[in-house]
Amino acid sequence: TWIKRTEYVVNRRRLTRGTEVSIRGERGRFRFIQAVETPAGAVWLDFIGGPVKAEKWRSFRPDRVRRVHRIAKTRANHR
Repeated sequence: TWIKRTEYVVNRRRLTRGTEVSIRGERGRFRFIQAVETPAGAVWLDFIGGPVKAEKWRSFRPDRVRRVHRIAKTRANHR
């Protein structure tokens, strides 16, 4: 079975639901939703985000996370 977690540690920083990150090779900020691990050991992280007014649900491997932001700046996090 696949394991889904709402917390994950990347770059020595803990991601929880709504934590904003920057992704290598992508524009905009992404908000963390969950981490998924397969029985084979593959892990990916699910996010919502991207350029302003063009946000999408995206999944990335943990090594693509460039930066975990301390201060939330996306509109969805300020509602």
